[in-house]
Amino acid sequence: MRVILEVENNKEGRALINFLKQLPFVKIKKPQKSKKEHKFKEIFGIWKDRNITKEKLREKAWRI
Repeated sequence: MRVILEVENNKEGRALINFLKQLPFVKIKKPQKSKKEHKFKEIFGIWKDRNITKEKLREKAWRI
């Protein structure tokens, strides 16, 4: 069984996690942050069929 809890107070949340870690039948898994790399042109449809890169956009925006 998987349960997701939201605790508003960080101090109380840490206390709850520490308590749950003491129980032999409870496994605590930290959420994995996904660094999913998207292709630039797939994210922004307006750039479809245009020869533009993130670097070129940054150059234009910051006038480097």
